[in-house]
Amino acid sequence: MSLPFLILLQFVWASSYVAQKLALGEMPLGLVMVLRYGIAAFFFLLIGRLHFRNRFTAREWGLILFAGIINFTASPFFQLKALTLTYAVDVSILVAFEPLMTALVAVAFLGERVRFSTLITFCIATVGVVAMSWQNGAGPFVWARLIGDFLFLAALLCEASCSGTCKYLTEKPKNDPLAVIAWMIFTGFAVNLVIHGSLITPQNLAAIHSRGWMALFYMAILCSCLGYGGWVYLMKKIPLNQLALSLFLQPLFGSIVAIAVLKEPLHRQTLFGGSLVLFSLFIWMGTRLKAVAQNRNQNEGEERKIGQPENAET
Repeated sequence: MSLPFLILLQFVWASSYVAQKLALGEMPLGLVMVLRYGIAAFFFLLIGRLHFRNRFTAREWGLILFAGIINFTASPFFQLKALTLTYAVDVSILVAFEPLMTALVAVAFLGERVRFSTLITFCIATVGVVAMSWQNGAGPFVWARLIGDFLFLAALLCEASCSGTCKYLTEKPKNDPLAVIAWMIFTGFAVNLVIHGSLITPQNLAAIHSRGWMALFYMAILCSCLGYGGWVYLMKKIPLNQLALSLFLQPLFGSIVAIAVLKEPLHRQTLFGGSLVLFSLFIWMGTRLKAVAQNRNQNEGEERKIGQPENAET
């Protein structure tokens, strides 16, 4: 049951970029952020997860505020801004950068040693991003598209910057994972409301048609509530390698939905650049997962040796 749910989750997230495009067609960027996370926070309130019974410590509240602002204010701003400049197909491909961004954040902030393979992969994948912004494979760069693609990478960098924070908070036995996610989303909503609250006007709300509201509820309930809640659940049910590799389903699902719903073109440069991005990142991730598995097996072997009593001499 867990594996089909994981596939469903990746489809939901992959199609969220199409939903964002549809919402942006009917309302300002800031209004999308306020309404999406306002609906999500209200949903968590209805199911009883937005409460104080968890008794978070002061440090945990600080981490929740940090993760909420980074994940649900800064990251969605960059995502939505990117989608005003580039294609949903592009961002569906670029989401595969997320594990690489996490590795780079670990190097920058946690002092981990940078691997040569990580740098090479980043360079090759970046070349793929640039290739996707080449006009029909022959003309000049489409600078707006290139800027949009890099803005989306900035959104992934924001998510990678607080991934450790989310993991730390949700894995603590005393903390209800859904309550943690609920308060993060509420924090993002509150900050978005302060920044973009002036956009909630009768004129802007009246301009939203049924398609726009459907896109908002899809993003709020399925992508935010089900998505983050389901991911926390799956982290305890499915091995890390399956979770990591499932990320590569998003480019497939996202591209299909973008082409079918938004009628986005799929040029040769998109295929070439996207293939370069995905192939390099897939090989890099596979190598890292294999190294992690080997280290784990080696450590387990050493622990077994330590636990065995030495043979007594006769």
